[in-house]
Amino acid sequence: MTMVHFDTKAISRKAGQSAVACAAYRAGDVLDDAKYGKTHDYSRKRGVMSSDIVLPFALKALGVSVDRETLWNTAEAAENRSDSRVAREWLINLPYELSEEERHTLAISFAQKLCDDMDVIADVCIHRPVMKLPFDPEAKPSSKRLREGEQNPDPRNFHAHIMVTTRAPIAGPNKTLAFDPKLKIPFEWSNKKRLANDLPSSMKEIKRIREMWVDTANVVLAQYHLPLMDARSYKDQGLDQQPTIKMGVEATAMERRGITTEKGDINREIIARNQAVTEQTIQQGSEHERRVRALRKGLAWTTEHNASLSGFIGDTTQRIDDSERCLNSAEQGLREAEPEINWSSEDGARATNRTYRAKRQIEAANDGAATAGQYAESLPELIKDTEQLIANTKPNLEWTAKRCENLPKRGDDTQQRIDKAAQRIDYSKRWITQNSERVQASKSITDGINSGITERARPAPSPFDDDYQRAFYERKRRVNREIANAVSARDQAKFGDESNHNALRETLMVMSHRLLTRNNPKFCLRPGYNDNPADYPDKFDYRQIDSLNRFAEALGVDSNPSDFRAEQRRVADLFTPEVMENHANAIDIILKRQRERKAYEEATSGFTQFLERLDKKRATKNNELQERLGKSDISRMTAATQTVSSYLKIITDEMNKEETPWQSQELAAKHIKETLRLTAIQFQLSYEGLKTLDSVESAQKHIKALETSLSDIATKCSVTFTESDFRRIHDGLTVLNKPIEIDIKSSYSSPSLRF
Repeated sequence: MTMVHFDTKAISRKAGQSAVACAAYRAGDVLDDAKYGKTHDYSRKRGVMSSDIVLPFALKALGVSVDRETLWNTAEAAENRSDSRVAREWLINLPYELSEEERHTLAISFAQKLCDDMDVIADVCIHRPVMKLPFDPEAKPSSKRLREGEQNPDPRNFHAHIMVTTRAPIAGPNKTLAFDPKLKIPFEWSNKKRLANDLPSSMKEIKRIREMWVDTANVVLAQYHLPLMDARSYKDQGLDQQPTIKMGVEATAMERRGITTEKGDINREIIARNQAVTEQTIQQGSEHERRVRALRKGLAWTTEHNASLSGFIGDTTQRIDDSERCLNSAEQGLREAEPEINWSSEDGARATNRTYRAKRQIEAANDGAATAGQYAESLPELIKDTEQLIANTKPNLEWTAKRCENLPKRGDDTQQRIDKAAQRIDYSKRWITQNSERVQASKSITDGINSGITERARPAPSPFDDDYQRAFYERKRRVNREIANAVSARDQAKFGDESNHNALRETLMVMSHRLLTRNNPKFCLRPGYNDNPADYPDKFDYRQIDSLNRFAEALGVDSNPSDFRAEQRRVADLFTPEVMENHANAIDIILKRQRERKAYEEATSGFTQFLERLDKKRATKNNELQERLGKSDISRMTAATQTVSSYLKIITDEMNKEETPWQSQELAAKHIKETLRLTAIQFQLSYEGLKTLDSVESAQKHIKALETSLSDIATKCSVTFTESDFRRIHDGLTVLNKPIEIDIKSSYSSPSLRF
């Protein structure tokens, strides 16, 4: 869950606060306070990412526009009491998971809802955490380095300060901004007055606005599948967590410097307690999860076992059916073996009859002959053997019956084996036939290939032969040339047929969009805010904006078109191959601003170092000349004019060298122009300040030095002076009643000096 930080406070004169000063601080701007006659300069403040004025839709519809200085000076003028609330601030945290543009869009969206809901004007300033350099005991004291014991702020602390007016705005004369001095917004009413007008209390209203912020943020967070915010308190969420107390500016600054405070100790105890509760909750959750996993495992085993029961039941049913079939087969075998059994039984009966006849014969023999006694004695043994033979015959009969039971099954198995063997034989015959056909077909093809190879056979060239190597590399070069020509033709076809090349058209539309929106604060460094390109690498820097402005002027681009899409398409049509080739630097800035900036810095690094060394030498020379003239500012400026001629000559010689990159040449020309402008100002101020010198001798010394310098510059640098520079020098010379004549020959930018 994303953290929710939502706070509000009043900006009151009773606390010695000024709405203009607060707005200047939060925007990192320079604002003039008309009520107190002060200028609040916070232009060096770091961490300000953007600042915007948001008007309610009702005021926008009337065509009213206002800047930050006018807004808060007007808000201050509308309050007459010494303890009046002049503004209200809403502080919200911005999800660090979002990009810079997404956070900006979210803050502006909520501010717009706040303006329309409360009928106020909002000043939205987005801040980022300002990280300091690591502590270095040997480094000089600096605000950019951590003090001993100090800590950096949380790098996730992206937040927005939303200052709103306490009165409803109205449209004044000529679509100007005004506030009704008798109309305070209902939010600033007391609770007694709110209840009398059937309005909820201030706390309930703050809670409602907090929920409005959470709902607005959750819409954006849901789009990017990020954890959502929860406006409920820990108690309402059912969490055993204790909220920390508000530290305040003073306590927070002391804690960052390593000084413990009472509020900090309380918050540390609360954090430790919450961490212990969280760890216990995590441990309980782990135990609960372990139990849940065990239950889920048992449930899965039961489900799997239950799922397999149907299979077991099916197998059991199948086995019962098989057993029934076996039993039926056994009964059938018994019925089939019944004749044999009957025959064996009849054989046994016949043996019994023979036994009876033998007995009768024995009895007759015993009666008839005395010698038959020995045979009669052996007769019981013979009967016993016969009975044993009958007993041994019964197992054989049972084995025969069992064999008869298995005879049908064995017959079926044997028939199946015979059928499978027949199928395999048929498949083998078909395979042999197909292979024979393939062999016959391939034989003719092989004969043709062999005959062709035999006809074309020739000795292979030796790779060690020089002629062979030259021919090989010549073929390789020819192939490379053909490939290069094909690639070039393809590229030319792309540029020549823009209507059929969607990718190129899309690229040109992107380029035209970047050119038209080059001055948008979202895409460029804001002038007057001292923005650093290192903090905003994805934005155009000041130099790049100047180049793009010149490029747009050359193309005739409308910077404020009435129909943006139509102008975008028109500008895309202007990006012909000739234009892109003639303005390659501008195209590189549009497509690859970071790479172009890096290449420019690398190309100008040598000239920059050269210029730093030259400036040091000039500064030393200026100090020597100033010691001869005096210690005043007039002496300092006069000394600077004496060295400017040689200074510019050295820079010009360095610029005109062939090995100097064009970027350095461009930078040198710009530096020369700026130096001449400053020199013209120094001449003007020096001449005007001659009357402030202490003695006539000192004034004559300065006049002589200035005349020598001016004559030298007039002969060497006149072609680079602008008309405004000549005007400045002319205004300065009027002090001596010795003005110069301005002669503009054929060009506006190439006047000359005559005394």
